[in-house]
Amino acid sequence: MNGFVVGGFVALHDIELDCYHIKDVKTNETTPLMQRVASFEKRPHHFKFFPRGVEMGNDCIKELMMHYPDIAIVDEIGGYELRGKLWSSSFTQLLESSVPLIFSVKDRLLDKVVAKWGIEPSHIFNSADFCDPYNAFKLIKRSLRE
Repeated sequence: MNGFVVGGFVALHDIELDCYHIKDVKTNETTPLMQRVASFEKRPHHFKFFPRGVEMGNDCIKELMMHYPDIAIVDEIGGYELRGKLWSSSFTQLLESSVPLIFSVKDRLLDKVVAKWGIEPSHIFNSADFCDPYNAFKLIKRSLRE
């Protein structure tokens, strides 16, 4: 195998507009996911969600379960999923599959996410590990070979 087949999605933050887009890593399709509409103190109601972006995230996860990639990427799982929103249901189904998964979660929510879904991580990378993309690539590649 020369490379890995990767599927899933990443969230892209537009700092100027303070909005997030979701990007399908397989097709490179991008669509708006959410836009900040209030201050952080108003959470969890500080974002407006775009239905197409939420649908795209769920569709990406469903695609992972229909056509298993070598690696699945879900960026990110957080407070909304912990409350049963966004892609909580499809993420649950993905975890029940045998698809190798890399997902992101804020450090402050890691223990809650692991507990909610009964995840036994084989590796945990900290955000500092990803300041240098080449270093991140080496860490992930090494963990996949273990």
